[in-house]
Amino acid sequence: MKKQLILISTAIIITTGTVCAAPITKMLEAHYNDIKIEVNGDLIEPKDEDGNVVDPFIVDGTTYLPVRAIAEAFDKKVSWHENSSTVIIEDDIQSADNITHVEKKIYEKGEFIYENSLSSESDVADWVMEGQAKVTFPNGRMHMESVLDQSAGQAANFVYWCPQKFEDNIVIEWEFTPLSDEGLAIMFFGANGQDGRDLFDNSLTKRTGEYRQYHSSDINAFHVSYYRRSEPSERELNVANLRKSAGFHMVAQGADPIPTAKYKGLDPYKIKIIKATDCVLFYVNDLEIFRFNDDGSTYGDYIKEGYIGFRQKVPLEAEYANLKVYKIAQ
Repeated sequence: MKKQLILISTAIIITTGTVCAAPITKMLEAHYNDIKIEVNGDLIEPKDEDGNVVDPFIVDGTTYLPVRAIAEAFDKKVSWHENSSTVIIEDDIQSADNITHVEKKIYEKGEFIYENSLSSESDVADWVMEGQAKVTFPNGRMHMESVLDQSAGQAANFVYWCPQKFEDNIVIEWEFTPLSDEGLAIMFFGANGQDGRDLFDNSLTKRTGEYRQYHSSDINAFHVSYYRRSEPSERELNVANLRKSAGFHMVAQGADPIPTAKYKGLDPYKIKIIKATDCVLFYVNDLEIFRFNDDGSTYGDYIKEGYIGFRQKVPLEAEYANLKVYKIAQ
């Protein structure tokens, strides 16, 4: 409800500001005090449609925030209606109703191109860690946890990258076992630097595991967030999300069948992502959770080849095993 109230009040301010018969020019004294915006524990960097940073400011005791950045932080789409001078805020998500009217292509695994059991230190000797994490193999499976506690905020989170760059049109599989009741897991895929740069190009902004560095910076990627148990609302209704970045666009969502750790089964959960040029599918134990059909325009150009990486949000502890990547069969 808090989210809805923020958006509604913003819409009212916008609407009432456009009913004047003629434009009015006022001289205002604005104060810029390095105002930060935090949404559900994540700091966001407000930007305009062209990616330029827009700083919040204060006028006469009222704080003014850029509507596009705030709306997108709440998974809303923003547009401008020139004739009526109206900012329009709408849901920015591909609904199940839309998906059912799109042809559902069938994808099958083809040539095997990568395998990693994730069972020992030697298996990840060349992997790239961003952030501070402890990686061990007590059960012959990769066990990951942050070395910082929740009081460190976003600085306590981390991303662990596979160093191999994968082509487009692939199937990614791995096994996942949650060991703590709270936290959040993410898989990045198709990750690359912008402007033709490699993900690990030194000219890119330094990344340390903080979320905004991955969804609103100088890299492009898809990411699936699953086992979302950080906030009370996430624990009340378990869903998995697909976002396309840069831009932090939530493009698909589905029910997450993985139970809280204390209720988990004896076997690990088998996770699968199918990444075609124009379609992404997500599965848990062969159950389709969501499907996103990408037109290569609405949320930016197609994301193709790139890197894959595991991200965890504190205080999650989890185990991973048997990472496999296949080409999609022609």
